[in-house]
Amino acid sequence: MVNIIDWLDDRVQEIVDLSGHHAEKSDFRDQAKALVEAGVAEGFSIAEIKDACAGDVERYLLDHQNAMSDVLAQQRDDGSAGRGYGPH
Repeated sequence: MVNIIDWLDDRVQEIVDLSGHHAEKSDFRDQAKALVEAGVAEGFSIAEIKDACAGDVERYLLDHQNAMSDVLAQQRDDGSAGRGYGPH
């Protein structure tokens, strides 16, 4: 059986949307429910999934979404420097 953290990392990559920041964890309510259901189907307990998400699956997804958005924004800013567009 695969490690819960490895499994979770793979699933989160499928769930997060690269379109931008979200302010509310409720934005991820349905995705969190689907993630937990998929984890249970894979043989993980709900407690294991919640523990791997520091107790809050929705917040875990929100934090990963926003971190991914930050990285992409930084890459865009770095790529545009000195080209006449973007922040200087």
